[in-house]
Amino acid sequence: MLLFGELQELNTIINLVKLFNPLIGIRIILKNRDLLFQLVKRNIASRYKGSVLGLFWSLAQPLMMLTVYTFVFGVIFKARWGIDTGDSKAAFAIIMFCGMSVFNIFSESVAGSCGIIVGNANYVKKVIFPLEILPIAQVSAATILTFVWFGLLFLGAIIFLKSLAWTMLLLPLVLIPLILLSCGLGFLVASLSVFFRDLQHLIGIIIQILFFMTPIFYPIQAIPEKYRWVLELNPLSLIVEQARAVFLYGKMLDCTMYATSLLISLVMFQLGLVWFIKTKKGFADVL
Repeated sequence: MLLFGELQELNTIINLVKLFNPLIGIRIILKNRDLLFQLVKRNIASRYKGSVLGLFWSLAQPLMMLTVYTFVFGVIFKARWGIDTGDSKAAFAIIMFCGMSVFNIFSESVAGSCGIIVGNANYVKKVIFPLEILPIAQVSAATILTFVWFGLLFLGAIIFLKSLAWTMLLLPLVLIPLILLSCGLGFLVASLSVFFRDLQHLIGIIIQILFFMTPIFYPIQAIPEKYRWVLELNPLSLIVEQARAVFLYGKMLDCTMYATSLLISLVMFQLGLVWFIKTKKGFADVL
């Protein structure tokens, strides 16, 4: 009996090690890459399906948001960045828009993942369907659609900031931690929202709080030093700061900041994926 118990304990440890294998996410993506491609295509097509202007809204939405936020924070509250941009409202808008673009990937990914299992309940009953692909497809679609925002940002940086540096090419590198973090949290909320339907309302509130606790329309240096640690705990702060540095300021990546954000994101991705795999067996009972 003792030997049998030890074998069971050993088997549990082996299964946990397999689950926490950092390559498991890569294997899921590679194994189901064709399905992932089709789901991403479907998500993008369904976003503006039936609308008259279609993809035009992917341009109109960020421009309208940018106009409102620039007026509120740049004109009314007179927020300023810690760099020499003079009193240019356009420069203020471009720097703020960079933070908005980064945050949009996160918010669209997490909010969209919240009800993705409940919204695709027919897939849960299919034994061979890899449910892990659904949150990944949501994050991928959100990232691709946000590239339109970065296209506008690129034009704005050239026209208003007179900024064109080779470090702009490092932006995809900066977005890797963001995508990993969004996927990890996407797995977590996709699973939890199956069991707790009120979560989608709570997630909306949390995302709004995070928006104001991320240095999007103000520099992190503007926060009193004794409170600055609160923002520094937010991994999005590191990513936003790095995105601005390479894309707008022509600076190299801060290796310490980047390594920190990448490590946090990798851990979050793995924990979210393991949680999703362990809980997905109960989806069919609830749905």
